[in-house]
This record gives sequence, C-alpha cells and structure tokens, in this order.
Amino acid sequence: AFDFTPHPSPLTPHRLSNGFTLIEMLVVLVIIGIVVAMIGVNLAPDPRQALQTEAQRLALLLQQARDEAMSSGTRIAFSAEKQEHRFWQKPARSAEKPGENARTWEPHADQELYKPRRLAGSIKFEEMRINQQPVDSHLQKIIFTPSGMLLPFRITLSEGPLRIAISGNAIGQIEVDKGPQGS
Repeated sequence: AFDFTPHPSPLTPHRLSNGFTLIEMLVVLVIIGIVVAMIGVNLAPDPRQALQTEAQRLALLLQQARDEAMSSGTRIAFSAEKQEHRFWQKPARSAEKPGENARTWEPHADQELYKPRRLAGSIKFEEMRINQQPVDSHLQKIIFTPSGMLLPFRITLSEGPLRIAISGNAIGQIEVDKGPQGS
C-alpha cells in the first residue's frame, strides 16, 4: 500500500498554517491604506471644478431657454437670487383675461427642465448685470425673445473667494469664462 501523507523534509520547513504572518498582515494593511487614501482624494470636493461645472450647467440651461424662445415664438425669462434661480414665461395672449396685466410673468410650464433650482453646495449668485448695469436680481430678469436677440448680460457665480462669469451678448451667444478666478 502507498502512503500519501506528507513527510517533513529537510528542504521544506514544516509550518502550521493556523493564521497569517506579520508580513501578510502588513501587506494587507498597506493595500487598504492606499485604497482609502485614493478614495479620500477623489471625494474631497475641488471648489474650482464645482464652480466651473455649475457655471457650465447654468450656461447650457440659458442656451436651451434662448433656443426654446426662438423655436416656440414665446418670451422666456431668467431670474436669480442668492442660491436659487428660475425660468419664467409670458402667458399666451389668447389665454389673457380682459383687464389682466400683459406684463406679468408666470413660472415656466416645463417643470422638468426649467424648474426652480438651487446652486450646488455653497455656490451663490454674486452679481447679475444686464446691459452693464447691476440689477436687483429678484426684480429684473434676463429675457430671451423669439428673435434670439437679447440685452447683453453677465452673471457672476462665487464660492468663497472664487468667481466665474457667464456672459451673453446681443446676438444671443452665451459662454462661460475660461475658469474660476480668485485665490
């Protein structure tokens, strides 16, 4: 009969495997530490990137409002205050009641795309200028007309000392500054 039980040999030290060696434990801890550090770096918010992303998102919404005003033939407006913004529309002329003020604005009907929104994190509206004049943002609006023309505007967003601006010109071009300015 054959005996297949392993016998210790002088070339291979006999070791009981009842646990892990100190080296194995240290290697696992180093790997866990590296993974945690990488996750921590990725989770730490970069205020410059957050401000840039928020400005790009807002510029795209403004471009969409401009395009919709041109394609639908209706006037659409934008207003902002502190950390919130919203879009407005003029009621259809056929829906106006006698004696109703034709200058009133209503919240935009498309409540998915143009719903009132808050800016991300601690980003806020620092300043809004229309035709180079500072405006009281909750009273005055940027108006997108069916012709695509609009008064030049500049919206400045801030987060702490960082600033970034979104500009619109008279022919309807809307763009974001190159990147956040400030320390």
